Amino acid sequence: MHILNDRNIVSTLTGLTRTQCGQLLDALSKALIDYSNGRHATQPAIHQPLRQSFTTAPGHTTLFMPASNTASTGIKIVTLPGNGGAPRGSINIFSPEGDLIGLLNAEEVTAFRTALASMIPFLKCPFPKSHILVFGAGKQAEWHVRLSLLLAGESVRGIKIFNRRSATLAELRKRLESVQQMHPTVNIDFVGKDTTPDYESVLQQALADADAIMCCTPSTSPLFPSSYLTARPKQRFISLIGSYKPEMQEVDAETLTSGTRIFVDSREACLEEAGELIKAQISGDLLVELGEMLVEHNISNMDGNLVYKCVGMGIMDIVVGSQLLQIAKEIGVGQVVEDF
Repeated sequence: MHILNDRNIVSTLTGLTRTQCGQLLDALSKALIDYSNGRHATQPAIHQPLRQSFTTAPGHTTLFMPASNTASTGIKIVTLPGNGGAPRGSINIFSPEGDLIGLLNAEEVTAFRTALASMIPFLKCPFPKSHILVFGAGKQAEWHVRLSLLLAGESVRGIKIFNRRSATLAELRKRLESVQQMHPTVNIDFVGKDTTPDYESVLQQALADADAIMCCTPSTSPLFPSSYLTARPKQRFISLIGSYKPEMQEVDAETLTSGTRIFVDSREACLEEAGELIKAQISGDLLVELGEMLVEHNISNMDGNLVYKCVGMGIMDIVVGSQLLQIAKEIGVGQVVEDF
């Protein structure tokens, strides 16, 4: 059994080359295609039940996310602390016969695989990628910035990161120092709501200029009104990955439906869990899964914005976790336990 603690995973992920990241992206894309094709197959390759959860008295929510792609089976168990903070837990990966072959700390992998999934429609999107706006200052926001620059860096000219608290932004700025050094021509600006007196006007101008908007917060109300986008009409990429409960919502219904379709990781899971979709009473026929998009949908001539909603699936963790185990073995990272 190969064990990767948080330090092992952070060093492995931050050291990824563009080629290695592309290989991870290809593996995740294939899994999503198999997932979407599976509902029509008599023997699907992907087994992916809806995740289960419970919330304890102190307000801590624990998620159980089992999945299998036939080659590997696994389960991620993470707890979302009631007082905020990153998810904590582990990803267990088993052989088809049931041997535990890998144990990974889940915190960094969860943020990375979610951002990696966002990169699929982002990179396919035919719109410009010069100006990116990110909401949030946690791990999810960090990896959306890191992967945007790693995979589309030659197109990106500026990134603006907005967050309610400047203290959290300062921590993110420190974590992104090495990234800024690697991309000296890209301006990365940090805007804290609590220290910006004219925050709304700054936000309105940034949204008007943005080519891509990446929302990475557990907000329960829209982060901005749709009028901030329509003030300067143009096609944009909009990803919504922060909300994962029916009461959460990062954008209003007008922004959510600003494209002809809404792209999702899982139609079933998003209809069950995504607050934006539930509050806007979105029907399943308006949703296109990434696996379907990769095979069936040409988005080069689409109308309106490209809106992507993700609530996360266990199969993402299993596929990305398995790939990371292989990379870690190749570079000699982690701890091996014999005869577990």
